[in-house]
Amino acid sequence: MDNTFAKYRIGVAAIATARLKRTRFGVISGRLSHLRLGLLLYMPLAVAVAVVGSPLFEAPADRSHLQKFHVDGFQQEVCGEIIGADSLEQGGMPLGGVGAGYLCIDPDGRLGKTSIFNRFPAPVSLNQPFLTLSAGGRQVVLATPKKGVGGVKAIDYFGHFPVADARFHLDLPLRVELRAYSPFIPGDAVESETPAAVFEVSVENLSDQEQSIELAFSPGGFPEGESQVSSLESWAAVQVTHRPLEKLPDWVRHSYAMAVENGAAEAGSKAVRVFAKRAIGPREQTAVRFILAWYQPYLREGSGRVERHFYSTRFANVRAVLVHAIKARSDWFRRVLAWQEVIYGSDLPDWLKEALVNAPYALAKNSLWLARTRSDDWWDDKGLFLVNESFSTCPLTETMPCRFFGHWPALFFFPELELSTLKAIRHFQLRDGEPPFCMGMGLAIRDPRYHCQHTGGAGEYAQMIYRYYLRTGDRQFFQDFWPSARDALRFMLWLDRDGDGLVEDHAHNIEGETFPANNPLDQWPWHGVSSYTAGKGLAALVCGIKMAELAGDQAQAAEWQKALNRGRKVYDEKLWTGTYYRTYNDTATGRRNDSCFAAQLSGIWCTRVLGLEDALPHDRVRHALDTIARLNLPASKFGMMDAVFPDGTPCIEGGPPHSIWSRGIFIQCNATAAMVYLYQGRRDEGAGAAQRMLDTVFRGPHAMPWAQPCGLDSQTGGSCHGHDYYDHMVVWSYPLAFRNQDIRAACAPGGMIQQILQAASR
Repeated sequence: MDNTFAKYRIGVAAIATARLKRTRFGVISGRLSHLRLGLLLYMPLAVAVAVVGSPLFEAPADRSHLQKFHVDGFQQEVCGEIIGADSLEQGGMPLGGVGAGYLCIDPDGRLGKTSIFNRFPAPVSLNQPFLTLSAGGRQVVLATPKKGVGGVKAIDYFGHFPVADARFHLDLPLRVELRAYSPFIPGDAVESETPAAVFEVSVENLSDQEQSIELAFSPGGFPEGESQVSSLESWAAVQVTHRPLEKLPDWVRHSYAMAVENGAAEAGSKAVRVFAKRAIGPREQTAVRFILAWYQPYLREGSGRVERHFYSTRFANVRAVLVHAIKARSDWFRRVLAWQEVIYGSDLPDWLKEALVNAPYALAKNSLWLARTRSDDWWDDKGLFLVNESFSTCPLTETMPCRFFGHWPALFFFPELELSTLKAIRHFQLRDGEPPFCMGMGLAIRDPRYHCQHTGGAGEYAQMIYRYYLRTGDRQFFQDFWPSARDALRFMLWLDRDGDGLVEDHAHNIEGETFPANNPLDQWPWHGVSSYTAGKGLAALVCGIKMAELAGDQAQAAEWQKALNRGRKVYDEKLWTGTYYRTYNDTATGRRNDSCFAAQLSGIWCTRVLGLEDALPHDRVRHALDTIARLNLPASKFGMMDAVFPDGTPCIEGGPPHSIWSRGIFIQCNATAAMVYLYQGRRDEGAGAAQRMLDTVFRGPHAMPWAQPCGLDSQTGGSCHGHDYYDHMVVWSYPLAFRNQDIRAACAPGGMIQQILQAASR
């Protein structure tokens, strides 16, 4: 044994002779095996060894193509792409749920970016192996070679959030596979916040002779500290207690722990590990299970105050997390595969199924769930849930436009968390009705910012209140929030400075600069009335009129109806070109942009998801869609270009020279434009527009399935700005558009949302 390790070992298991006919992850071997036998995971055997079965997944590595294939544990084929070790520039899938931090498993066999040690906003980048295999007198680091470390020829990687599956190709007569996962369970926010991850390694002996192996779990790059070994029934564990990575008082200590089933633990001055030894007969297999848990309760938010993660109200220490994870891991896995099975078994296109499964990764990377720790905290004992725009690139807490497009998974699957955030927005709403643009810069939660992108934000906030009402049917909620929605819409109309019923754009940049443009494409200033901002304002009025009628405020409904009527008329007069609505028109200065903006009809999407009437006339919408299909759709092979002139020339306006935003493919613009086609019954065009952009994200020349950008560069297919953006979760409104549903219908009994919740339930 390495002399740097203290000689403390816990119960190395005897090798069992039992031969169970099951695969590595608790299912009967063979293709007939897709019946889950979770109880086998609890059998009181020292080690379970099984007859060799089928591989974890059956498909070749090919990042460029969407495939359908069998994956262990599913009753039907799934869809996605198999990624090679060096295929992703921005790393692999994060393990994590909601608000507990995340840890990326990269396709090269290393741990990548992580926030489990509370490094906000910028994550820690580990870039370190974590698994080692000893067999046949050799020790192999289970990672592809990098800087002289790594003994794997190739890795095939399949991510279906929150599960990462990998096959390791070795110069040994062994088949080694990894399945790693965390609890992300729709309908169970509390369990989804457990700070732990499970790593199950399957080793199959492909030779005719018995093989003796040792598998060790020892993640590199973790903080050093005081280590202690212990046992938890059949599990051996080691815990490390260390100083927090971020500045906190000297008495604060954080911790992490790792455990192995039927194995041993070692703790040394500079390294810790858990490991297991196995003897595998010819043509047999065994599974070694590891668990990583962390307990890092304290974090300092942007105002300087120290807060606590909500999970600290459930667990007293890291050992408690570990005990819970050991007991719950099989239940987590069953529930995760069950909700994914609903999606994979639906009638939606395969490329959309892939996106629906993986898009919620953004919650793992960007969400915080904070406990109430002070008697004067304005949130209640259920905590405060917030999602950052992008901790990786543009850290702003709960920016209104990103929330408007990206809050769908929280709305559908964790409405209690969604309510927490709506209460936070209302808490910071000004007396004139203006809601905050965000809760603060970086990690701040008490430093709201205003007068930024407010031309859209006020109407968006009101619509999100109505969305929540449609999702829950909670009449008391509606009555409670109606005054807040009313005041926001009144503020929105205050921005109509000439009284024509349309919200004008109010760019805040000065000549010679493009930022802040004060719209969601914030490097591209618009002037006067824009088809995007004014169109969404009309949609917000349609929503407001319905809300006023529900509230019994007929006078307010009548006032807004008059504004809507005026706005519709002027919208047509100022923006209609004969075949589409121009991007913007400032009649006071003569400044005008006649390009065809892809998302000019976003207001149609806004009202359709609410089950309300369109704000624009049908014939105008039809002609505009014809023009967008002729100009914007074919302008780039990577997605729908934001703005194109009638002669087919891309609009070059706004943004730095290397990333012209008018020529980009903004995620929310492409998505909402595609869904308008779908809602209008033009399925081929809508599906084509959506698929092209998502194919670029998942399989393009700069694939980034778990690092999705603010927008795509229309020339390269790479990011035009940043990664890990909140608003990508807008894909969760696609099923509504494909089925011509509103929120209420999508969440009705028998609908897809309820099917997912029922499948994931206990």
